[in-house]
Amino acid sequence: MDWEEDSPQSVEEWLVVAERFRGDARALRKDKRFTSTWNAVGFAIECYLKAAIMRKLGLNRWPSKSERPDLWVHETAELLRVLGVTFDGLGKHPVRYRLKTVLDWKRRHGYNLDPIPEKYAEQIYQDAFSSDGVVEWIAKTFHLPC
Repeated sequence: MDWEEDSPQSVEEWLVVAERFRGDARALRKDKRFTSTWNAVGFAIECYLKAAIMRKLGLNRWPSKSERPDLWVHETAELLRVLGVTFDGLGKHPVRYRLKTVLDWKRRHGYNLDPIPEKYAEQIYQDAFSSDGVVEWIAKTFHLPC
């Protein structure tokens, strides 16, 4: 499988993948699979951020890794930096608290042998997907139909 060839190539495609992870997170949460919920939420946020990057930078396709290695990361803080967003730069914006939880997600957590506790999975889920959560903030800030 060629990851570069098979990655989403448009804002709409990133949003389709983001919504798939969001649905996975919802189902996993209902099934009380909290480590998997945590990971699905993180991947959903990553995809929403990559859609926002495409929108903000006016990209008509996702750049190759050799063109833009800074975009081929899974760290939400790095993707926010590409968007010009910093945690401190948000000041007292209401999403700041919710964003902190989302920034705690790391792809490597999926390899951890210790399970993610329910309270952390619930917190990241709510902070990401509530009506005043990170996804809504991304959608409003970067004009995405989420």
